[in-house]
Amino acid sequence: MKTINFSRPAVSASVSCMDLLNMETQIKEVENAGVDFFHYDVVDGQFNQCFILGDTLLEQMADKTCLPIEAHLAVYHPESMIERFAKSGADYIGVHYEALEHPLHTFELIRKYSAEPVLCYKADTPPSADFLDLANEAAWILKLTVHPGFSGQTLQPNAVSHIRQMSLLLKTSNISTPIQADGNVNSRTISSLADAGASMFTGGTSGLFFKGRSIADNLKTLRSCMFLDNRW
Repeated sequence: MKTINFSRPAVSASVSCMDLLNMETQIKEVENAGVDFFHYDVVDGQFNQCFILGDTLLEQMADKTCLPIEAHLAVYHPESMIERFAKSGADYIGVHYEALEHPLHTFELIRKYSAEPVLCYKADTPPSADFLDLANEAAWILKLTVHPGFSGQTLQPNAVSHIRQMSLLLKTSNISTPIQADGNVNSRTISSLADAGASMFTGGTSGLFFKGRSIADNLKTLRSCMFLDNRW
């Protein structure tokens, strides 16, 4: 299993925003730029009204990269897909609170197949009553800041408030689980997300893959804009 270095804020590359017809070249560009891991969205057409990515591409991609891969299962009944995506090369598997009947059992299933669980929340879902218990068992929290599956959306203000609530709950309980912000992460929004408590960021079309600039330049801009007080 490939693991993520948490000694600094982490930035992932959203695979659905990459040039899928030139994947091998794009993978190398992402690696050479210094991105920390790949974020691989899987949407089932029911969790949101679109279909994104699948296990075949993941398997081919995993053989071509040295970076960890997070499979974000924005699906209902994720338990039926965990073995397939873990064996296809996912190092971390994100499952949605809104789709889980028995979250801890699902986490155990993910670990059974040698991956680590990530606890995900939709943009409009506040921290749940069992948030702290689940956060303590997850590699990190993935908080969507837009609706899953469609690029070009604007940041949802309620989602930023939820990150702030989650961060406060974690700090108060002395739990060190990081929070990942996923959606509309760019030079204009990343400082507010970091200020709210996020320390992991998914880069997509408006940030890491912003047209007209290299991935390396876009990553440098994102990192320079993360914290206005230069705490890192």
